Amino acid sequence: MNYGRYKVLEELGQGSMGIVYKAHDPNLDLVLAVKVLRPECLQGETLVKRFLAEARVLGRLDHPNIVRVYNVDEDQGTVYIAMEFLEGEALNDLAKRKRLSPEEIADLGAKIAEALGYAHSKGVVHRDVKPGNILVRSDGKPKITDFGIARIEDTTEHLMTQAGEVLGTPAYMSPEQVLSEPADGRSDIFSLGIILYELCAGERPFRGDSLGAVFQAITQATPVPLSERNPEIPAALAEVVERCLRRNPADRFQSGEDLAAALHGCFRKESPVEAAPIDLPGSATAQGYRGPLGLEAAAPGFSLVRALPVFPTTATVVGGGLAATLALAEVTPHDVTAGAPAESLAVHLLPLVQGG
Repeated sequence: MNYGRYKVLEELGQGSMGIVYKAHDPNLDLVLAVKVLRPECLQGETLVKRFLAEARVLGRLDHPNIVRVYNVDEDQGTVYIAMEFLEGEALNDLAKRKRLSPEEIADLGAKIAEALGYAHSKGVVHRDVKPGNILVRSDGKPKITDFGIARIEDTTEHLMTQAGEVLGTPAYMSPEQVLSEPADGRSDIFSLGIILYELCAGERPFRGDSLGAVFQAITQATPVPLSERNPEIPAALAEVVERCLRRNPADRFQSGEDLAAALHGCFRKESPVEAAPIDLPGSATAQGYRGPLGLEAAAPGFSLVRALPVFPTTATVVGGGLAATLALAEVTPHDVTAGAPAESLAVHLLPLVQGG
């Protein structure tokens, strides 16, 4: 069976609007995925428009963590999209098979957040961010898929939610989606927050025995703190995830880039930063570093050449024919400032002469 020039190799799966096949492009000798609109959906003009809109959305996005589209066309009385073939597994399947570490969760979440931030910068809101729409390759790289109900913000042909219409997967909807209110990129951040919470805690933050109960939880309930669900989750990561889940969009991260930076920061190891040399009176110079008490400097006539890592408020200096170890004595952050005259610093420095 063929759709256009693409030879179908096997069926990969089915969704609410389409059937996805693995196919071969003989012109490019490339294996790709072909998503075909389900026959029963052809009768609904709105569904056809949404399907074609997905192709237009993907066609304007070029990001390493978003699935790429190659072509859209009609054949055999239906519409199809030829897109990138991804070898991997859906995030929900991966989570069932493997418990991700906090570091892996933060790294994965940051990549997804960056991709969403990119889409938002192009005027595209996904509106159906969920584990099933995130494929993870064997190398751990995530790919966001299924932009079938995405909203394009900057086109005259808006694909916006009609009054009273709810689009998305209920368990991962934002409060504004549930209430059929206008939803921007911060809605996707809320949905990603639900995913991150679920990866950290092993269960979703908003649950219920019915659709109405789930919606009530999303719009009214406060999630159980992650520290109670899983004490192994670092406080910094828990704080980032819980901020994503705030009901008021203004209280969440305002962009995918901000969220990604916060997730990266959860496990970033700070290393001492060397400060630039500063000129001191009497042609003395000091090569300082930033420690708990601020910038260290040498006394007049000396040059600081090494900070001792064991005792960060000491430094070895040479000058005037002497080698000395200088220790800061009862210095507060306000006592030592970059660029201060050497004379004002000298009163805080106790030279312990080692020899000349």
